[in-house]
Amino acid sequence: MPRAEFPTGPARLEVRDLRVTFGGVRAVDDVSFSAEPGAIVGLIGANGSGKTTTLDMISGLVNPDHGTVELDGVDLAEYMPEERAGIGMIRSFQDCRLYPELTVYDVLMLCEDAKREVSVLSTTLQLPWARRAERAKRDAVDQVIDAFGLGRFHDHRTAELSTGTRRVVDLASIVLANPRLLLLDEPTAGIAQREAEAFIPLLQRIHQVADTTIVLVEHDVPLVFSLCSSVVVMELGRVAVAGPPGEVRADPKALMAYLGASDEAIMASGPVHQDSAAPGDQ
Repeated sequence: MPRAEFPTGPARLEVRDLRVTFGGVRAVDDVSFSAEPGAIVGLIGANGSGKTTTLDMISGLVNPDHGTVELDGVDLAEYMPEERAGIGMIRSFQDCRLYPELTVYDVLMLCEDAKREVSVLSTTLQLPWARRAERAKRDAVDQVIDAFGLGRFHDHRTAELSTGTRRVVDLASIVLANPRLLLLDEPTAGIAQREAEAFIPLLQRIHQVADTTIVLVEHDVPLVFSLCSSVVVMELGRVAVAGPPGEVRADPKALMAYLGASDEAIMASGPVHQDSAAPGDQ
C-alpha cells in the first residue's frame, strides 16, 4: 500500500480518543488533544496518570485499543515506530541511550552516519561525492555542538559527563535527526535542580534550531508552564484539563489533578532567566 506524502516543516498532530488497557486496567481512557505546527504542548500529571503511555501510543511503541493518531491529517495506524521516525516523528526516552566509551563528537557523528550512510569503499577511495558527504556530516555535527554549548565536551567520553550534560548530548542527537514532531519524555528526570532550570532556554533553543513541533511529558511543572503554548493535565488516564497555561493554572480541576497542589506549589521554583547556562556548564 503506497504511503502518504508528508509536507516539510513542523508537523500537526491530532490525537483522538486514545484508549489502552493493560491486564484489565485502563491505563489511558479516551485521551484527545492536538498540537499545531510549531507548538509546544506539555503533558503533566501525577505518576500513573498515563502521560508516558500516551507518548508510547503516539510513537507507535504501544498499539491503542481504540482511537487514532494523525500526523498532518494522515492516520498512522499502519505505520510502525521506525516508519514514524522516517516521516519525522522522533521520540526521546527518560534514560539517555548513549555509547559510554565514545566521545561526544563520535556519538553525534554516529547519528549523522545513520542518516547519511556512505559506503566504506567510496570513503576509502575518497570519491568526490563521498568526500562532500563526509564534510557535510562534520559541518552538521559542528553546528549542533556549537548551538548547544557542547564545545568544551567535544572530546569527552559520554561516561565522564554529568547526567544533565548527557541529556544535552542526547537532545543534540535528536536535533540531527531533523524532527518534524519531537516527543520528549521527561528530559529533566534524574538531574540536579540547577541543571533542570537551565533546560527552559535549552529546549527553546532546540525548538528554534530544529523548527519542530514538540510534545513534552515532564514532571517539572514550572518548566512546562514557562515553555509550553498549551498544557494537558492528565489524571487516572484521562484529560482533566487542557488549554493555554494561564487558563489551566486558574482551573481548580488542574490543581486537584496534580497531586492536589496549590497554585503556589505549582510555580514554586519561580521564573527562569533566558540567559541561564546550559546544563553541565556550571
